[in-house]
Amino acid sequence: MAKKETRYVKIIAFNACLLLLLLSLYEGYMFVMLRSPGLLERCPRKIQNSMGYLYAWGDRDIIQFTPACAMYDKGLGYTLRPGSCVFSGREFRNVYDVNSVGVRDDEASLDHPEIIVTGDSVAMGWGVDQEETYAQRIEKKLGMVVLNAAVSSYGTAREMMMLSRVQTDRLRYLIVQYSGNDYGENEQFYRDNNVLHTMTEEEYNRYTDLYNRSKDYFVGKYLLMKIQKRIREFKPTNEAGAAAPVDTDEIGLFLNALMYGPVNLQDVQIIAFVINGRNPVDNIDFTRGLKERITQQDLPPFIKNMIVLDTGTIIKQHHFYVLDDHPNRAGHAVIAAAIIEAIEKSQRQSSGNS
Repeated sequence: MAKKETRYVKIIAFNACLLLLLLSLYEGYMFVMLRSPGLLERCPRKIQNSMGYLYAWGDRDIIQFTPACAMYDKGLGYTLRPGSCVFSGREFRNVYDVNSVGVRDDEASLDHPEIIVTGDSVAMGWGVDQEETYAQRIEKKLGMVVLNAAVSSYGTAREMMMLSRVQTDRLRYLIVQYSGNDYGENEQFYRDNNVLHTMTEEEYNRYTDLYNRSKDYFVGKYLLMKIQKRIREFKPTNEAGAAAPVDTDEIGLFLNALMYGPVNLQDVQIIAFVINGRNPVDNIDFTRGLKERITQQDLPPFIKNMIVLDTGTIIKQHHFYVLDDHPNRAGHAVIAAAIIEAIEKSQRQSSGNS
């Protein structure tokens, strides 16, 4: 009996060691892939997306929680820090020159801009040099004063609030880049009767500490992240503590933030588009719905006359980084070209009607 028990113990120990070895190899595989974007680029999209998730939630720096590049702001939660800083990821390293308002542009662009670019990290130019952002490309091509007022993770409500801090008396075109993660902020703005509430300084400091600590690596980190992700996928949603649904949808919340911001946009041509990551298919529903909504509902003229760009036809997967889910310089180039074409067409129509 003792020999039989000893045999079972050895089998269990062997299987445990084998499992530990396999898990260690899998952890090592993820560790290497996350640090080898060139190798990852040759892998199937499914593997790229899997590694991209680990990178986004466990490895990469977040500019708004990087003290050298951002700072707390009572009205907006945070802005970029005026001056110059370097922000980098596994696939890029860029200098940020930030003006006195706290956006990634020079002081000259604050002087009565004719075009203002708003949005989140995409429009801000996460991952590309300052002169390669589509805001700067538009300025060079059209010879108009363009201000890049986009800041990482701002929703539409905060983007409109930022407009109240800059000169808009000569504003002719407002370029609005939307992302699905704007939803939460836009919903809260709507629930709070179109009043913007942001985080306190204590909350901002806590988030900064949390994000910076989350980048630290420990053995088994990526396995743990995978397990936690699976648990969340199978865990039933707790609807008991959820807030009551609002009486409008994602598109309605977006339009509400535009209509009830602090700046009068009645005489401004809005050009809007959505980028929800490296998969162009993710942009289709919002784009189609927005185009339909502004023609079917009783809305202010500046909303009904909005130009909606279909990014699904111009943005491809190779326009994004492999690990990071932001457009690369080629992505910014095609976005700029589409916006420039829309502005030039608008100008021709205005000239023909005058």
